Amino acid sequence: MKRYLSLDLLRGISIFGMVFSAIVPHGVLPAWMYHIQTPPPTHIFDKSVSGISWVDLVFPIFIFCMGAAIPFAGRRRLEQGSSTYIKELFERFLMLWLFSYLYVFLNFSQAEGLGAQLATLAGFFALFPLYMVFTNSGPKWMNSLIQYKKWFRLGGVILIATLIIFGHYQFGEKISLDRRGIIIFLLTFLYLFGALLWYATRDSIKWRAVVFGVLILFSALAMYNNFVETLSPSWFFNLEYFYFLMILIPATYIGDLLQKRVSSPEGYNPIKGAKHTHLIAAILFALVVWQMVALYNEYLLTNFIVSAIVVSFLVVLIKRHLPVYTKETNLASALLLAGLISLAVEGSITKTPCTISYCFVTTSISIFLLMLMDYVSHYTGKSIVSFFTCIFSGAGSNPLMSYIAFGALLMPVFKLTGLIVVYQAAYPQDYPWIGVARAFIAVLLTMAIVASLSERKIFWRA
Repeated sequence: MKRYLSLDLLRGISIFGMVFSAIVPHGVLPAWMYHIQTPPPTHIFDKSVSGISWVDLVFPIFIFCMGAAIPFAGRRRLEQGSSTYIKELFERFLMLWLFSYLYVFLNFSQAEGLGAQLATLAGFFALFPLYMVFTNSGPKWMNSLIQYKKWFRLGGVILIATLIIFGHYQFGEKISLDRRGIIIFLLTFLYLFGALLWYATRDSIKWRAVVFGVLILFSALAMYNNFVETLSPSWFFNLEYFYFLMILIPATYIGDLLQKRVSSPEGYNPIKGAKHTHLIAAILFALVVWQMVALYNEYLLTNFIVSAIVVSFLVVLIKRHLPVYTKETNLASALLLAGLISLAVEGSITKTPCTISYCFVTTSISIFLLMLMDYVSHYTGKSIVSFFTCIFSGAGSNPLMSYIAFGALLMPVFKLTGLIVVYQAAYPQDYPWIGVARAFIAVLLTMAIVASLSERKIFWRA
């Protein structure tokens, strides 16, 4: 089955946003350049602050992409006659869970000296034997390693263990269950629950809708009574993870729709031959931007009225000129309006603690953005569009590598080669936007490196 370029593209953009937002200059930029609940200049977390910025969007967009991808991988396994779907699912869960610790344990770049940077690079490359996909369509050297795959992976395990122990004694890196990448850790559990729910309801959208309704009811009761923190056991699991399934479950429905279309003999190119695609794309883009402005400034009543008018017009326009998007548009519109109503009831929209309005609105925006990515993908023949599409889709098809390559590959290389001096000099305190440009270029370079490896069929998978 061919990959769905638009989904890879959206996933790549979300990963770019995660990394980019983490390295922009702190304390000196406008508040909309950071998480709303960690405002400048102190960036002290304040859960009472309501609203979302573009930074608060990148995480739910990634969750959405993960959910939409579940039917693609699941159907492919089931169509191949795999009778071990559940076993493979738990194996992937364990490998993702392990990854959330390994990439943290293997990063020594904050320690002094060139040895720490070399050890970090060694840690990055040590993950290849454990997570690299062996395929006959890859480079020749990969083909020659396939028959020794088990030994190659065993060597990776030994090298990783050696580096972790070495880092502990040489650089004082603590080995603890509390040291993990919280984003990957949370996504690991979301993947497990989401994939199990999809498998159980793969042939019944009605039952999935029932599960979704029960989840909303559970979330509303849990948020109102605030018993999640009381019932959540220590470091391993937090019941609040269930809230984000309100993003992932609708995403699996979108994934089911897309999987059928992409796997059809005639292929899937909804923009080809359609009328008024420029107008529809402009409305989608304007609607997403408006949500960012309105939710940041908390224009609740105005936002609801404007959104109701725009989505009504959009639904009619889609039905007449791009009917293939009818179900996606209906769902996204319903979630957006339901999210704004929820915001009125809840009184705030926040990522932490997660609110129902946050899940509904961000899922709606994610659907609209995926539709917009179809439009962008259709015009990849244009040189500048093609350049960025190739980078972001290539990085998006290799998410594990893309997520850690900046800290585990690019920064150690900068420090070893002396380029770190140039990188740090690009941020004078009086010109913070130069620091933003620096961060943009550095992350774009990281994405380009990963995209180049993806083009050569070198992928990491759990």
